[in-house]
Amino acid sequence: MAARCVIKRGFSTAPDPLTAVREFSETIAQPDIGLIVFFCSISFDLAILEPELRRAFEGIHVIGCTTSGEIAPIGYVDGSITGFSIAASHCRAASVGIENLSQFQMSDGHAATQQLVAAMNEKGLTLDPKDTFAMLLIDGMSGNEEVVLASIHLLMEMAPLLGGSAGDNLRLTGAFIYFDGAFHRDAALLTAIKINAPFRIVKCQHFIGSNMRMVVTSADPLKRKVFELNGEPAAREYARILGLPELTLTPAIFSEFPLMVKVGGDFHVRSIQAAHFDESLTFFCAIDEGVVLRLAQSEAVLQNLEAFFQSVKETLGPPELIIGFDCIHRSLALEKTQTKHLASELLAANNVIGFSTYGEQFSGMHLNQTFTAIAIGTPYDAD
Repeated sequence: MAARCVIKRGFSTAPDPLTAVREFSETIAQPDIGLIVFFCSISFDLAILEPELRRAFEGIHVIGCTTSGEIAPIGYVDGSITGFSIAASHCRAASVGIENLSQFQMSDGHAATQQLVAAMNEKGLTLDPKDTFAMLLIDGMSGNEEVVLASIHLLMEMAPLLGGSAGDNLRLTGAFIYFDGAFHRDAALLTAIKINAPFRIVKCQHFIGSNMRMVVTSADPLKRKVFELNGEPAAREYARILGLPELTLTPAIFSEFPLMVKVGGDFHVRSIQAAHFDESLTFFCAIDEGVVLRLAQSEAVLQNLEAFFQSVKETLGPPELIIGFDCIHRSLALEKTQTKHLASELLAANNVIGFSTYGEQFSGMHLNQTFTAIAIGTPYDAD
């Protein structure tokens, strides 16, 4: 099979779910599909979309999630369904769903890992980091990314892992994961993918830590809520450091001025999700008391992204597909600087399919305001 037919990317922006699934299925159609991955807007009527997806892809392994914006073959889009198919000749996969995340226990992650390994073994496959990667799709409103990642550490020893936290267009009411022919709330999905193509697990961020520090003096890590920074109400102190009125704190401000924490010698972004009437701040990652946060300094997003894709090409060659998990705050920052269309062109030129997330998973870390990706090169010959 020619390499160009192994991976097919497609999308539809039709608002009607029946039309959208039909158009999407036509764009990714190919004989003997091994896996379909899709990302869709929460604006679709999922009660109609769900059975239509089952009907269109009967008998095929299909996984997906809702988003806060999609990355299609033309770049950033909203209100769409986008995704890709990989031929069975080049891809074997197995998935295990985890439900009731609000009651998640470490043992649930251990069990899911064992089930995933067993499911691959039943197909006569073993997890090998040379040709297998793992992907985690998880409800971005669950607040459980860190504990889920900690519970599946054995899986990450067998295959590199990354993924994204599903979104709901910043409604912050609930996101959905699609597996076993249905959309699931308060859920996560672990998928192991053995692929007959070179791949790399990569990430980029356009922030560095500044010298402006603040200490978390009161917090509830389980709820990802910070009540005090430097002994003052968190939202008030954050606004003071920015030199802004507290009432102007919006998602656009949070995306422009995130905070960072130093872990293992590297700075990682900790994005703010919302400011509340009690002057507390909710984050997209767990934040504990005593943590020293730094105000982030932004580098040029477009140049950073361009250098990132150039690095991918130098190590892998031109990518046939990049599965991208792009923090929603990156999209908001691009909108504010009116450069989103330029970033779209870069994403399209590098065959990115993905979505705007509520957080990104990279190895054992849950990250914010980062672009994490699986870059897949030209598939090997079928024979």
